[in-house]
Amino acid sequence: MRVRRDIAGLTVGDRATAETGEWHPILDAYARGVEAMKARDAAGQPTPDSWMWAANTHGVDQFTPRRPAWAQCTHASLFFLPWHRAYLAWFEQSIREAAGDDDWALPYWDYSAPGASRRLAVEFTVEQRTVDGELVDNPLFSPARSAQPIPTDSADIVEALAQPNYVLEREPGFGGALPDQFFGTVEDRPHNYVHMAIGGVMRSPATAGRDPVFWLHHANIDRLWEVWLSLEGSVRLTDAPGTPPELLSAWDSSTFWFGDEQRPTTYGMAAVEDLASEQMDYEYESIVLADPLADGVAERRAAIIAATGGGLGLDDAPKWQPVAATFDLASGEEREIPFEGGGLSLDEAAPTRLMLELAGATAHEPHAAYDVEIRSAPDAEAHLVRGFSTFGLAGTPDDEVRNYLVDASPVLPELLAEGWTGGALTVRLLPTDEGAEDGGADGEGGDERGADGRAISVAQVTVYVQSP
Repeated sequence: MRVRRDIAGLTVGDRATAETGEWHPILDAYARGVEAMKARDAAGQPTPDSWMWAANTHGVDQFTPRRPAWAQCTHASLFFLPWHRAYLAWFEQSIREAAGDDDWALPYWDYSAPGASRRLAVEFTVEQRTVDGELVDNPLFSPARSAQPIPTDSADIVEALAQPNYVLEREPGFGGALPDQFFGTVEDRPHNYVHMAIGGVMRSPATAGRDPVFWLHHANIDRLWEVWLSLEGSVRLTDAPGTPPELLSAWDSSTFWFGDEQRPTTYGMAAVEDLASEQMDYEYESIVLADPLADGVAERRAAIIAATGGGLGLDDAPKWQPVAATFDLASGEEREIPFEGGGLSLDEAAPTRLMLELAGATAHEPHAAYDVEIRSAPDAEAHLVRGFSTFGLAGTPDDEVRNYLVDASPVLPELLAEGWTGGALTVRLLPTDEGAEDGGADGEGGDERGADGRAISVAQVTVYVQSP
């Protein structure tokens, strides 16, 4: 069985050596394989064994004609993890053939481990490398990437790994949510946030596969799936009580295909879920969490189970009740959301959890991420809750939208303590890009598009509550 290794143990570590010295055989083979695949593009149109064909399989920009094999990526979907696992396995085989190394396996970039480097390995940052005594262009280099390390918050994995369920109704599970149009926690963070932090072509699903670091990032996301499965109490989609039969059937019968459209390489779900299968045939160097992370995940998971009443299945989890909605909210604007029927009956049963659904989000030039600000009244103190990344909003077709679920439960006790009666909430979306905004930080509303005109628009905001 092949072993996917952490790039931290493969990198030479400094730029001078990366430019003039020998690379680890795994990274050297990767560079040679990428170079060979890119050379096939130079001859004309992409072919099933070329670099752009592999990249276009994930997504295509508005200037690229579509083909049946291209633009397949599944985002904001329950199938995000299995589709990308099959995609990586197919790409891995393409590199083996291009590099002439049948034992090669993708490395992964563990940017979340305590003490790990959150900067790209130098093999990806030097524009040239030395091969057989000659200085040549580095095929692993991609321009316009950020030179900054991945922010600690963007690389956070505690919230994702703490989720007991792969999927839940109307709230993010580890792998998704029902209905199947929302990001799972691991897809939102670290996946989406890391894409945006790296920058360059990685900021859009339409172009992300063109960056060689894309594949290391997704190898780590795939590894986190295995980490999650190894944790006590993790409930697969197929094991959760109450999962609709039609969903189980759709999951088990899924097939993913890549490459030549006349003779595609196909991967069934049974093979994808089994790393020991002939088509997968790999394992990770480590799926063991460092003690600080393991402790944090265990503590957070216990809190989640307590908050949900211990329900582990779709039929056991408390149901969400929609109680308020508003339309056409733009970032920077402040909107009061009145609750139906004059408000909740807080004297009888105060809500224990609070969720916001942001549906139909669009943006031509969004900021990298947004926080959500909630007030119990327009003149009350603002409370920030865990926001969302906008990966997938820019560089995609104009008619594509995203939907987000934002758990506001952490600030619910503060709202109640302030005397919130359940009659209305004031909501605002704030870009988290440092220095991105052009005023408006005083909380008095107004347009926070900034000097560059960027803003996100949400078609509908719905408030959901759970009560005991």
